[in-house]
Amino acid sequence: MRGGDARMSRLTRRLAFAAALVLLAAMPYMLDAYRLDLLAGGLAYGLMAASLAFLVGHGGLPSLGHAAFLGVGAYAAGLTAKHVTPNVALQLLVAIAAGVLFALLTGWFAVRTRGFFFLMFTLAIGEIAVQAATRSTRVTGGDNGLADIPPTGLDVVTFYWWALAVVAVGFGVLVLLRDGPLGRSIAGARENEARMAALGYHVTGVRLAAVVIAGAVCAAGGALVEQKDTFVAPTHLEIGVSVLLLIMVLLGGRQTLIGPLIAGVGLIVLRSVTSTALGELWLLVEGALFVICVYLLPNGLLGRRRAQAA
Repeated sequence: MRGGDARMSRLTRRLAFAAALVLLAAMPYMLDAYRLDLLAGGLAYGLMAASLAFLVGHGGLPSLGHAAFLGVGAYAAGLTAKHVTPNVALQLLVAIAAGVLFALLTGWFAVRTRGFFFLMFTLAIGEIAVQAATRSTRVTGGDNGLADIPPTGLDVVTFYWWALAVVAVGFGVLVLLRDGPLGRSIAGARENEARMAALGYHVTGVRLAAVVIAGAVCAAGGALVEQKDTFVAPTHLEIGVSVLLLIMVLLGGRQTLIGPLIAGVGLIVLRSVTSTALGELWLLVEGALFVICVYLLPNGLLGRRRAQAA
């Protein structure tokens, strides 16, 4: 693509993103409290799906333990709310810091594996996180979850705008990092590790950076989930949630970030509607939708062959 065309494409994407933000910001004037609360939860999961797309699609690091970052962020925010401060911004910062620390501790080992072994390592990390949350009864509440978390004090509309702002900033950070020098290094390590090493790059460090970025953004999404529900339990960390996030990535298109974000919002809304109307049969609807999309749209709803699609 020529330079002028590339600039025009970036401008078009930015204008579309700005228009989408304006539309989303106006949703409180169009939706009732229940639907607005549902949309806020969908945005949180969409952000976490985009963070996984950064790791899987851009970094070439498939993960089955991404929900561990959701849980770490949610527990960190919940414990901060319960024992330190009701300030949602400080809770978010603590959650992000916890996500970064957890990503550094686990990623240092994970990025030294490749392919199938990386996938299995992340699965093991997720299971260890579930067991830690379950057994740390005094801190996490164990199987019963972390209860009695003080509410944010924000009404539904204000909390929705807060969630939208966090998602917009988190998504913007992912895009800026992906399109910047670090993002190009991560993509280079995905394509040809030997060449990147020959050029003087520390490939392991580059891969670790991808894990930390994805983990921090996912932890921010986890904090939003906790702030919305004022509850977090080991079930938030289970493999089923990681698989759900991976499905969002595949449905939206792993070569993009916006696709998984949209798919995440849509899937959470669809789950709520179908589970209310159909009960347990909603699983059949979700499974059928996934099979159809994989068969008809192997690159996802918004997937492209170009790695730098928005």
